[in-house]
Amino acid sequence: MRLYPPAWIIARSVIGPDEIAGYEIPARSILFISPYIVHRHPGLWENPEGFDPQRFASEPPRGAYLPFGGGPRMCIGNAFATMEAELVLATLAQRLRFDLVPGGGVELEPSITLRPRNGLKMKVH
Repeated sequence: MRLYPPAWIIARSVIGPDEIAGYEIPARSILFISPYIVHRHPGLWENPEGFDPQRFASEPPRGAYLPFGGGPRMCIGNAFATMEAELVLATLAQRLRFDLVPGGGVELEPSITLRPRNGLKMKVH
């Protein structure tokens, strides 16, 4: 969810003028936020490209982790999707191991959601 967030880019309409990090944002602008980029920011994450579930032993900094967006417009299905993923993963991981087929690299397809182009070729043990 950190390295490959389903919502890889989020658009928001700016109601009034604002300033972010010294940049003027005019009213009625469209602001794009990319969790894909935020989740890889070296100022927010140690070893940002690495997979390390232990990094979530403590709460990440506010705004550093937003796979379902944030604030009042956060995805209403986030709690269900997280619970479902944990249950499915725990159930499958008890009995099976999945390995990416050698040479079956992963190419991303940024559509409405981020997904692997042409699926994932896996060997199930």
